[in-house]
Amino acid sequence: SLLNWKINMLQIDLNDLGGKILLATPAMNQGIFQDTVIFLCSHSKEGAMGIIINKPLPALSFTSICKDLEIQGSDPLEVPILFGGPVEKNRGIVLHSDDYIEEKETLKCTSTVSMTASLTVLSDLARGEGPKQAILALGYAGWAPGQLENEIASNCWLFGKLDDKEIFSLDFDNKWSNSLKNSGVEPSKISSNFGSA
Repeated sequence: SLLNWKINMLQIDLNDLGGKILLATPAMNQGIFQDTVIFLCSHSKEGAMGIIINKPLPALSFTSICKDLEIQGSDPLEVPILFGGPVEKNRGIVLHSDDYIEEKETLKCTSTVSMTASLTVLSDLARGEGPKQAILALGYAGWAPGQLENEIASNCWLFGKLDDKEIFSLDFDNKWSNSLKNSGVEPSKISSNFGSA
């Protein structure tokens, strides 16, 4: 099947999907995950957790969030604010380059991308002392044990590929198609009847 071919092609270990890029297939077109690109931060027998990296929230700015949280910053970066997923939508999670580590709070997702959910990383970003590359996601996507594996088997998700520059890129509209192309599939080949047996 296409799925097995894709998994073998990209040499994906289904027991450890942390750091992988998931692309919603047309099977997901009815809901909140339509056209999403998800960076999987962690995956284990206990379940999985990821962040949507292509749904900006243009009404929010990093400066306004810092104001709300009373974080003082001399020169706040314009960190993009994204809708990270439907779980804990008010919780801020920073996906960032590996040049920043906060002990106990930073989770290393890949050798070059980490995740930190704390006020410290926000105030460090506001003061220009945070990671060089960062996106602030509000909320995240979570899966119960076995749920993500079942969704992959049901053709809800494809695996894509993005390099770090593309993960942090502000070109949100093209992340899905670029990620698919990078993994060797033409977006036009993913037809609307994909996944219907």
